[in-house]
Amino acid sequence: MSGCGCKGSTPCACASPHSGGNKTRSVDMPNYLGALPYFIGAGGIPAQAIQRYGSNLSQAALSRSNRAAAFVRPDMAGVPSRDAALLPMAFPVFSFALATGVNIISQTANPQTPFRGQRLTAVVVRSGTSAATTAPVVQQFLVGQKPIIVTGNGVPLEVFNQSAFDTNLLLPPTTPGVNYVMNINLIAALTTTDTLLCLVSIIGSGLL
Repeated sequence: MSGCGCKGSTPCACASPHSGGNKTRSVDMPNYLGALPYFIGAGGIPAQAIQRYGSNLSQAALSRSNRAAAFVRPDMAGVPSRDAALLPMAFPVFSFALATGVNIISQTANPQTPFRGQRLTAVVVRSGTSAATTAPVVQQFLVGQKPIIVTGNGVPLEVFNQSAFDTNLLLPPTTPGVNYVMNINLIAALTTTDTLLCLVSIIGSGLL
């Protein structure tokens, strides 16, 4: 037994050339990432044998990704294996016109698979002069009963436009039947025949 405190006849994790001197033993867990490991460097092999990709921080990120995938791919004895993948879901269209004013439009999405959202994306289609001088704001976003916006003020929807950078989220995991509810309004009302459409979708881990 070495002086590090590790016991038993198995090789000491602290002696690994990849351990970086960290005396916390690695803990194996199943690889829940299915088709995804290529993208984040996982190989589905024991944690002690994984070749490190970059720093300890990158390895911690890999472990977090696997734990997140575990929420949507539980072990099910006797059940055929199901594959976790990155999948899209969408809300019905938010459609604003003169009659809408600055009132809130609420839409509900109901993914039919276990799901955990990771990226919110939005496309805003404007028509008319007044549509160019207003903006949609997300006043409330609920996953089940959990509020996702952590301030009283709404979040501009276009923060999450399709070309936005580094706007990933980690939403609560849900089972089929849990509603995603989003409330959006405009900061200024439209005039005449002008219109504004908001197309909102979420990409996240789900089951095939």
